[in-house]
Order: sequence, then structure tokens, then C-alpha cells
Amino acid sequence: MAARATRLIAAGVLAAACVSCVQNDGTRFNPVEDAFTVSEEEERELGFEFDQALRENAIVIEDPVVAGFINDLGQEIVREIEPQPFVYRFRVVQHPALNAFAVPGGYIYFHSGTLLSAGSIDELAGVMGHEIAHVKAHHYKRMREKAQIPELLANIAGIAAAVATKEVAPMIAAQAANVAVQLRFSREFENEADQLGGVFMTRSGYRPDGITRFFERIMEVSERYPQDIPPYLFSHPDVGDRIRSVEQRAKSLRTTGSPDPRFAGELREVQARLAYLLDTGRENVPPPSPPEDPRRLDPHLEQADRLAQEGRLDEALLVLAGAERLEPNDPRAPYQIAERLAALGRHREAIVAYRRTVRLDPTRARVFYRLGVSHRAVGSRHSAVHAFEQAAQRAGARSDLRKRSEWQIETLIFPPFTETRFADARAESLGERPEARRDVFPAEIAGVAWWGHLDERYDRFAERLRVRWLGPRGVHVETPVKAAEGGWARSVLELPTDAEPGNWKIEVLYEGDVLERGAFGIQPST
Repeated sequence: MAARATRLIAAGVLAAACVSCVQNDGTRFNPVEDAFTVSEEEERELGFEFDQALRENAIVIEDPVVAGFINDLGQEIVREIEPQPFVYRFRVVQHPALNAFAVPGGYIYFHSGTLLSAGSIDELAGVMGHEIAHVKAHHYKRMREKAQIPELLANIAGIAAAVATKEVAPMIAAQAANVAVQLRFSREFENEADQLGGVFMTRSGYRPDGITRFFERIMEVSERYPQDIPPYLFSHPDVGDRIRSVEQRAKSLRTTGSPDPRFAGELREVQARLAYLLDTGRENVPPPSPPEDPRRLDPHLEQADRLAQEGRLDEALLVLAGAERLEPNDPRAPYQIAERLAALGRHREAIVAYRRTVRLDPTRARVFYRLGVSHRAVGSRHSAVHAFEQAAQRAGARSDLRKRSEWQIETLIFPPFTETRFADARAESLGERPEARRDVFPAEIAGVAWWGHLDERYDRFAERLRVRWLGPRGVHVETPVKAAEGGWARSVLELPTDAEPGNWKIEVLYEGDVLERGAFGIQPST
């Protein structure tokens, strides 16, 4: 573990405690590393492995309300800067320091002290925007490609050993901060993160002076509780200059988006909830009082089930809605509503109902898994990963649900297909991949071939995939996938001479899970 962590923790250390980092003008460079380059895939891998090590050894707050709040806030800001090569993850790590740090590949960590101390949602959004900017601008990648500081190598061994001996939580705060004194992002990168972070948060509708206020809060707290302030802050010769610079820049920015008002409204609730968890040592806040008579909803649920089996899903939903009003603290009614809505393909509504269920009972791994499936169905990959992580955390260590959750996470972080295409099935063989992508085919087409180029980590799964073809008027066909040359996979739909014209959709499946979606059209005959 320690040897493995040597490479992993390097990524976190380089980015650690970046809210208040400055340039060390005496930095020495290692010319051997000057030509070292880092791909986006390697950034993802570094972040993923670092996160695995941290989650195994540090205390990460898994309460669904607290974890969901920080994740949703981060995703609201990320949504304004899509497309992104990474799936962003936002975590709350138990530590009193006013600090946050980012790791390559989209992993961003907030110390619990930061969340508890934020005076407004704008302050929290300001810190969030700054950290997102470090990832978005590939600062780790650019630093590694420019230089490698020799002192880093002497410190990583100690941090890796701390991971192996279950002492990573204090080491992340102490060792990483000490190394940050030597390895700070350059002033260019910090200024860039300040500038980009301000732009990102204002696109989502937050006040640009939020980050300024947070810096001032750090200075205020340092006078009363110096032990809660990262030690490198005191060696920072230009804190005042940086605050003034950020403040000046904020005056030139104007909010352009409209923030979701629920975040401002929920901040105090989340802070109180987090304080309760830390004070009591609990993992979750107890759910609302259970219903006085757990059997009260049984006849309603049975009636809804009968209606659903008869295909009367809308009537079943009405019965379930009445049941939820009758007993609002029973999680079974909103869960059944979510399941029925998902079955109808109404995944956005299902997500709302699954979330109501989680509020009432945050212990059920299957609810989080189903929430992840609905998020994935609507294309919300960031929120899908968060939900699958919650499912994996609650499922048994060797359960099938945990394995499925981890598979979903992996395929969302590391997309299985680097490229997909459609082609005339008669034009190419397994050894002749299509040279150009086609999205529309003539009416007389005899067959359409789907082609997908698999990332190398998924090569072995090629022939375990299937393609579901969804045509106009309910046409539904599944076809096998065959491995082709050069990492490609291929599946063919044979069509009759009078094939249905219109829009067709495809879903690439692995054991029933949708890994990829696509669409093409068939022209009507003339």
C-alpha cells in the first residue's frame, strides 16, 4: 500500500491547501522532469487512486444530506463550464482547518471546518470556484510538465507510510501543508485560479466577492484560533495583497446566472447537521420518527402494485401519492413512486422522489443505486457517480450491489468508448472499420452497423456487450457485439426493405446496464 500511495499522494500534495498558496521564488527545478507530460487519462487515474486511498484511511463525511449538499453545489458550478473531461467529485473531510484542496481528475475536498465556518453560500461557492479552476486549468499537469521540485521526493515517503499505517488524516493536514510551503502553485496559477474561479461562480449566479470574504474570515479566525489555520498561511508574505487583488477583480465581475435558492436556504441546516455528526460521532442523523402503525400503508401499496401489473401506472401513481400524504414519514411510498416514474422513463421526476426517500431512510443502498441509474439516464454523470458511491458505501463489502455500483462508477469516470460510429452494414467487415461517421441513412438501407472503439481497460468485455435498437413506433431489437480489429467492437441490425423511417436510438448494454447511447435516422422512401 505504501509503495502504491507514493505515486497517489504526490498528486494530492501538489494540489493540497491551494486556497492560500503562493509562489516560492527560490524553487529549484529538476531538468530530468522537464519533458514529463501528463495525459487527461493519467490525471483521472491519479485522482481516482488518490481518492481510493484517502477514503480508505481518512474520515470522509458520508451523511447523504451533507455529502449531497456539497456535491450538488459543486455540480451547479461545474454545469456552467461543461463539457469537461472529468467527473467532478466533492467531499467533506473531517478536519477543523479552514481549508480545501483539489486533486487531478476532478476530486475536490473541503475540510469540515470550512463548511462549518462559511458565513454565506457565496463564500462557499467562492472556494468551490477556486478549486474547480485548478482542475479545469490542469494546473497539476502543467506543473509536472514544467518542473519537479526535489524536496517533494523526500516527503512523499512519509505520507505514503502514513496511509499504510492508517494515520493519513492528520498527515494530510500536516505533511501536505509543510510540503505545500515548498511546492506551492506558482503565483501565475493561483492568480489564474482566482480569476477563473470568480468567473465560474458568477456564471452560476453567486456574488464574486464571496472568496474575498472567505479569505478575510481566515485572517479573523487566525487571530483567535491559530491552531485551526494551515501553518503555511503564516509564511505567506502577500496575503493582504492577494485579498486586495481578488477584491478588485470582483468589482469588475457581474453575476449572470440564477443560483438555485435552495442552497442558501439549506446551508444553515447542513452546518447544524454536520456539527451534530461531529459532536456525536455518528455517521448519519436519525431519520424522522417512524409511523405509528407501519402496516397503515400496506393496503395502499398493494392496490398500487395491482394497478401497475395491469398496466394502469398513472392510477398507481395517484394511489401512491395519496399514501405519501397519509404517512409522510414512511419511505416506502416515495420509493414506490420513484420506481413507477422510472419505469415510465420519467427519470427527472423519479430523482425527486428517490431523494425524498433518502431523506427518510439514508441506510438503503438500493435506493441510492436506483437514484444513480436515473441520474445516468438523464445524462447527469456527476450526480450519478455521487449516488453510486453512496450505494457502494452502504452495500455489503462483497455484495452484488456493491460490485454493480463500483462498475457504474468506473464506467462513468473512465468512459468505455473513446469513439462511436454508425455505418452501412454492407460497406464494412469486421476488419474494415468505417472511415466516416454517418447519422442518416437512405430508406433502402439493408442494415446499420454500430461501431465502438473501446478504451483498453474494457477490451475483455467486448463480446459480453449487447446493443438495443429502439426504433419508431416501439420497435425493440437486441443484437450481439463482436470484437473487431484495433480495439473496435461492432454490432449489426438487419433491416427489412420497408424499414421504419424516422429517428432510431441505440443503447449499448453490459449485463442490463446502459453504457452508451446514440441515435441515427432513416429517411422516408420517396
